[in-house]
Amino acid sequence: MRLKGKVMHSSRMNTWQQVSKEISEAAGQAGKSIVAVDGRSGHTSSGIVWRADSILTAAHAIRHEANIGVIVEPGRSIQARLAGRDRSTDIALLKLDREIEAPPVQFGSPSSLAVGELTVAVARTRRGNIVASAGIISGLMGEWQVGRTRIDQFIRPDLNLYPGFSGGALVSSDGSVLGMNTSGLIRGRAITIPSSTLVRVAEEIAAKGHVARPYIGLVMQPV
Repeated sequence: MRLKGKVMHSSRMNTWQQVSKEISEAAGQAGKSIVAVDGRSGHTSSGIVWRADSILTAAHAIRHEANIGVIVEPGRSIQARLAGRDRSTDIALLKLDREIEAPPVQFGSPSSLAVGELTVAVARTRRGNIVASAGIISGLMGEWQVGRTRIDQFIRPDLNLYPGFSGGALVSSDGSVLGMNTSGLIRGRAITIPSSTLVRVAEEIAAKGHVARPYIGLVMQPV
């Protein structure tokens, strides 16, 4: 029995070691496409490399429209400007002064996510170091509305978004980026904007500088 107990203990240890290794590798892989963003005096957020010259980040963390610092890695930074933002989805698009070598993000689809699934939030500090916070998916729903804005899927990860984590990525166990984390939509709670919404909004901002909203206009005319 003692021998059997040792074997069982060793098996559990091997399982945890494997899970730990996979999470670390997923965070490290996704972290190559994550930057730190200094868009608000004294406060940094994170950002996702969308294209070689474009960064996606959390709109609520951006106060400046120019001279925004983007830290790619320790000791390496570049300037950016605000190309446009959509406050309803908390998505901002930054345009870099020049292209960077960091690989653009590889988005995965969160459509197959299940409640209880393990994920990891990946961000960068103002010094450019990768940081991570792990947790399970605690809530999932379908499409939801924020004002007149449609977000394709409600994703609530049960993890801590420490200062600077907004604008960073939610990463699956296989290393694919499922969306952008933010604490700016529901105060005090971590919410993930799914990749499909990120791409849709980013493409419209890149083309128009803003996201068009439908509205009903009334004009008064004397008769």
